[in-house]
Amino acid sequence: MAAFYDEDNFYQNFNNSYFGDVNFYISGVISLVFNVILIYVVSKVKGYKAQVKLSMNLMALLRILFSLSIALTCPSILYSRRASSLYIMKNGINFPNAIGHTFLALFVSFMVMSCNGPAIQYIQVSNMLSFSYGKVHRHISIIPVFVAITSLALIFFGYVPPFYTIRISSLVRRILEQEGDTPYLIITVRLTYDETNTSNTFQLLSQTCTLFILITMFFSIITVILCTVYIQKQMKIRFIASSNSKKSQEQLNKALLLQFILPFITIHIPFYIVVVLPFFGIAWRNFADRIFFLFCWCPAINPILVILLVKKIRKELFTCENGKKSQAQTRSIALVISL
Repeated sequence: MAAFYDEDNFYQNFNNSYFGDVNFYISGVISLVFNVILIYVVSKVKGYKAQVKLSMNLMALLRILFSLSIALTCPSILYSRRASSLYIMKNGINFPNAIGHTFLALFVSFMVMSCNGPAIQYIQVSNMLSFSYGKVHRHISIIPVFVAITSLALIFFGYVPPFYTIRISSLVRRILEQEGDTPYLIITVRLTYDETNTSNTFQLLSQTCTLFILITMFFSIITVILCTVYIQKQMKIRFIASSNSKKSQEQLNKALLLQFILPFITIHIPFYIVVVLPFFGIAWRNFADRIFFLFCWCPAINPILVILLVKKIRKELFTCENGKKSQAQTRSIALVISL
């Protein structure tokens, strides 16, 4: 594959439709606007500690970068049943391949981080309700860093086409010859290991990367379920039935549930349909290509939920009077929801 882009193909589209590109750009603008608003409002809210503001602003910045990686790649999928491979093709403005591959890798990595986020939120709340809050609080922040670094490394070695020659789908080669060169990721979608394939090392790394992403997603779901049970148990022990603390915790539980449902609908389900089902020979090509467009809405809707669910931020945004809720409880809710 060529190292530099073709100047004659400034804008590429492999879908025969600009619906996906428009969808990515609209969601990107919404994500940028509301995450910037969130950063501004958080900086104006009184009573938040510096580390709380820093954490919320970093999460908003990561969401902006997630949307930016999507807008700059406008990814589309192409499934080759014969090659047992799924190709994530870059559309949109043409870049040198090295830059395009980097943005595609970041897109998948941010996707994994978004799936991991709700589990971290539930772990934090469970830790807040436990009797060993100070002991394990610092170790929780290591989890998303580990997942991000590991997923990014596996993506670069398992999805990004290597420097050595590998066999790719004849359909992909034909499209590249007709439409021009473009960066793409290759996901091997077979359960077995093909020893006769000259690119079997890359194939094994691709399967390992997909397995890691699936394990991360499954552990996220299991963690949310276990933490929900634990939180309900601790609420019965710690709070009186009509106490304000219990009402605040119930509000937080509802917020956490919505924060889990969002990436589950926009990332988990599309990933299972687009990537997992082809492992079993099921490829709903047209439907998979459409549901793939949901990925971009997770970072766009997330800041809107934060603004609506965190009372202190909502009041600051609409210049209303501050509520009577204690600052300590509000800080905890804001920090957990924003992560």
